[in-house]
Amino acid sequence: MKYPALNFCGRIVYSRTTEEVEEATLEILKFLEARKCETGRAVLGLDIEWKPSFDRGIPQGKAAVMQICGGMHHCYVLHIIHSGIPGSLQSLLEDSTYIKVVGVGIDNDAVKVFHDHNVSIKSLEDLSSMANQKLGGVPKQWSLSSLVETFTCKQLLKPKKIRLGNWEADPLSKAQLRYAATDAFASWYLYEASKSQFVSLVLALESSMFKAKMLTQVFSELALVIYH
Repeated sequence: MKYPALNFCGRIVYSRTTEEVEEATLEILKFLEARKCETGRAVLGLDIEWKPSFDRGIPQGKAAVMQICGGMHHCYVLHIIHSGIPGSLQSLLEDSTYIKVVGVGIDNDAVKVFHDHNVSIKSLEDLSSMANQKLGGVPKQWSLSSLVETFTCKQLLKPKKIRLGNWEADPLSKAQLRYAATDAFASWYLYEASKSQFVSLVLALESSMFKAKMLTQVFSELALVIYH
């Protein structure tokens, strides 16, 4: 069965210079403070992109793009290969008391960011491990796409041309910006969904013949809980 695509429909804030990244970081901090006051926690979906190498002996590019999303209204695409990671963003990422950073393979992303930019992202939670804990049974190695399909009955589109494209290009294309923002949004959304009152129902429906219809209804209701 072909599911509808998951898309981020909010505002994408694209930052290419150090000054723009600092401004974006201030926006993120204000948003997180408000979320923390409302819910007692602040969660960010995070992913990174880099320019791949297809030639033997030539290393992969440095982490070029960092995308951050903490809600349905704004996602931030930071072109860190050009801007670097300024002190304000580094302080945010390294503050384990302030935020939780979530994603699939997030530990590997954190290692690459540390290797390439000497910034240590703290307070990580891998969504693949979290899904295995929720589902039980034999652990699976989940991708972000497979998690989205399983838990939301939607597709996370991963066009090869974009996924393996030049993430160092300045500026990024609109398609690249949408791809990056949607990835970070998907991570945030899956984490919030996992903590909701609907999780037990979602898991119960996992093996149901009515999975697609019922899960679509459940997650429509879930969106109201998360976003409002």
